[in-house]
Parts: sequence; structure tokens; C-alpha cells
Amino acid sequence: MDGTETSARGGLTPDLLERAVRAIVRSAAACASYCEHVEHNEPATTQQVVHAAEQLRETAVQLADAAGVSLGGAYAARIRSVESTSLLQHGMASGASELAGADALDAARTWADFQAGQLAHDRQFHPDVFGLPKVEQLRHYTFHVTKLAGLLVDAIDAATWEDFCTERLADVAVFGVKLATVCNEKLPPTALEASAQSEGASASGNPEAST
Repeated sequence: MDGTETSARGGLTPDLLERAVRAIVRSAAACASYCEHVEHNEPATTQQVVHAAEQLRETAVQLADAAGVSLGGAYAARIRSVESTSLLQHGMASGASELAGADALDAARTWADFQAGQLAHDRQFHPDVFGLPKVEQLRHYTFHVTKLAGLLVDAIDAATWEDFCTERLADVAVFGVKLATVCNEKLPPTALEASAQSEGASASGNPEAST
């Protein structure tokens, strides 16, 4: 992949984008591998999914930082966009005690905050997936992560990083949160924008390093 034109924004280099694609592909593969082993009743551990989730979060932080984008702001905006166009929003009871995910995320600062807000959003706006057995939820999320990898490849090839940044970068973080939640992994009270150094210290700047 060439992608030389995509480096125009800040530190967003072709090398970083290439490594991000590989990280997302490997995350999808780890999830698919787990699902396959479970279906064959073979030994499997959710730890590989937890690592995949961490890798997605690290990748989202690094891409957002390089592009000069607020990951927290993009995440909250993405969820608000989903909720504002959902028919389920109009079926909400007035005075409901639980905040919609977008409202909760407006005040979120840490990964733990975003995990709680995402859970509220999923319960309310994705009951079809939220009600599935967890292995079925994971299989569904694997489809989404695989799709994200393909979309990023398309963005690199077509030099349309700005479109991916606006429409899909937040989703990389979203599924990094969802995968952790489906594995009952509680995320730390670490700020999103600071987590490239704290959560991804072992990566040494490489989105693939936690594989």
C-alpha cells in the first residue's frame, strides 16, 4: 500500500497506518480463533480476546494522537450519532433514571467511564446483540472489527484518511471497549489521551506489539 498522501495530517505516516491495519487484522484474527476453538469444544482462553481489545484501544489512541483528534470527543460523538438516528430513542420512557450512553459519555474521561457509558448505550440501543449469549456477542463484534480493517485499507489505498477519521476511528476504540466488556474485563480509570504511554507502554510506539 502506498498511502503517501495520507501523511499530510500531523504525524500520521504511511508506516503508522500500515502498522495500524496489521494490528486491527490481528485483533480480528484473535477473536475469530477464540470463537472457532469454542465451537469445536477445544481449549480456549478469553485472554487472547482481552489482548485484542487492548491492542485496538492502543491503536485508536495512537492514530488519534497522530491525527490531532480528540479520541474521547470522537467516541462520544459517534455514540450520539447512533442514538440520534435510532428508533429506540423515541421509545424511551420519559424520566428514565438511566442516562443514554451519549449523555454519560459527554462527561467521561477514563476508559472505565467509557466502558460504563458504552454498556448503558448497548443495553438500550442494541438489545438484539446485548441479549445474545456472550460467545455470540463476540462473534458479532469480530465481524465489525474485520470490517474496520478493510475500511482502513480502503482509506489508505484511496488516500481518504480524513473520511475514516471522521466516520470510523472512534469505532476502533468502541470495539476495544466492547471486547473487554464481553470478557468481563474491567477497564482502568486511565484517561484516554494519556493511555498511549500508560496502557501501551509495552508497545514502544508499535500498535502490533501486544500480540
